[in-house]
Amino acid sequence: MTLMPIASFLAGSLLSLLLPVLLLVALVVWYLMFIRRVPDPAGGSEANAGPATPGPGPSPPPGASPPPSER
Repeated sequence: MTLMPIASFLAGSLLSLLLPVLLLVALVVWYLMFIRRVPDPAGGSEANAGPATPGPGPSPPPGASPPPSER
């Protein structure tokens, strides 16, 4: 009597149990990492801050004269 048929059955049964479980664990870990990375648009202080004010614009190059309205 050889142990090969038993070993083959054991390897097949372990693979059929472990592969779906490991896939499920990997998906849960990926989903949790995805949830942490995506910001929450419904809450927080940034949701009620209102529209952003525009900046002062680009700065003129050094040595340039001011526009005529500022002279």
